[in-house]
Amino acid sequence: MNSMLLLPNTDEEIMDMHDEDIIITTREGKIIKVTQISGEHYGLSPAQLLGKSVFDLEAQGIFSPAITPEVVKKKKKVVIVQTTPSGRKVLITGIPLFNAQREVEFVISYSYELSELIVMKEYLQDLETEMSKVKEELAHLRDQHIRIDGAIMESQSSSRAVKTALKMASYDAPIVIHGERGVGKMTLAKFIHSKSTRHADAFIEVNCSTIPEAVFEIAFTGQGDIKSPGYLSLSHGGTLVLNEIDQISLASQCILYKHLQLQQSIRVIAVSEVSLEDLVKKGSFREDLFYYLNLASIQLKPLRERPEDLEKAISQLVQNLNEKYKQEKKVADDLYLHLLQHEWMGNFCELKNVMERSFIESESTVIALHDLPIQYQPSEDEQIGIEIDGQTLPHILEFVEKKVLLNAQRRYKTTTVMAQILGISQPSVVRKLKKYVNTTIGDDIE
Repeated sequence: MNSMLLLPNTDEEIMDMHDEDIIITTREGKIIKVTQISGEHYGLSPAQLLGKSVFDLEAQGIFSPAITPEVVKKKKKVVIVQTTPSGRKVLITGIPLFNAQREVEFVISYSYELSELIVMKEYLQDLETEMSKVKEELAHLRDQHIRIDGAIMESQSSSRAVKTALKMASYDAPIVIHGERGVGKMTLAKFIHSKSTRHADAFIEVNCSTIPEAVFEIAFTGQGDIKSPGYLSLSHGGTLVLNEIDQISLASQCILYKHLQLQQSIRVIAVSEVSLEDLVKKGSFREDLFYYLNLASIQLKPLRERPEDLEKAISQLVQNLNEKYKQEKKVADDLYLHLLQHEWMGNFCELKNVMERSFIESESTVIALHDLPIQYQPSEDEQIGIEIDGQTLPHILEFVEKKVLLNAQRRYKTTTVMAQILGISQPSVVRKLKKYVNTTIGDDIE
């Protein structure tokens, strides 16, 4: 993510270092800092901009469109093309500044006046380079299947997703795959392609959110001053994956829908972090494009709701790391239990990162709790401290069992998941909780 952490006096230092057109706004859209030349593109003086709301300026047709709300929404660097009141084209780049809570506090934007042709030309030059690399890879891909690796999908919910994917692979109908970042959406998309009749042809992934709106259509069609094939041509006969399709504007959705309707030789897979159906209800996703894409929908649940997959992934990652670094390491039992209890909001990507960091940090053949990055190590109340003196073994075991059960109860929603994690039956979990907790275990006694 292109972003910066907000430090004391950051804005003053930026203004002192630049004599270019730079504007700083609050997350609410109020302009609080400008440079000496700010406003020249819009026929305004710096004083006329200070204190103004970007939303008011947008409504007046001065900022068309405003960049601040887009940066706040996406929490990353955004590049747009503005049209000034005089009709000139201005390239605007907005960068978020985060506070200590990792929330967008301010937005820095800077601009350069460029004709629309120059903006398109620069992007198309980059696109042409990218397309050349893709074409070089296609010859290799046509002679072999795409290797499927990455996410583990053996849990009940994942098995259903794979079963649906396998069924749909034999059809050329569009598919929507949605789920949190890092749950294995692209792995599943590659699996569908590898099992389809198009497996020997192109597999083209497009990150829709990175394409500037001004050249969105050209990126797909390849039309323009610079002659290079677009994504549709490169995908001919194969599979086109539209990643982060939920991030594009309604105008870009209209363009995409228009061209997809004309395609008869491309398999389309749309990938999203959120439900497109929910976006349709909110009015931020076109209904016609949704119905075109959503002939089949597959949801991949987060790793924290797939204990079987998490268990398998930990073992697989250790095996892969041993092969990669030519080691023979294993995970300590207490670390293994701690990993199973972690929520893994970043899913497989986060798990892989933490496992490799811990593997490298470990100086022993056994990866221990203290090898974890500090922010992943258990807090004091999660650690089990035992004074052996004067206590019998049954008393110690009962103490440990109670600690483990109560920790698991705090982390997981149901006794069914607790049972899967702890490796005991669900009735046993219910019985033991009743023993240690003087309340009724209500909603999930099955």
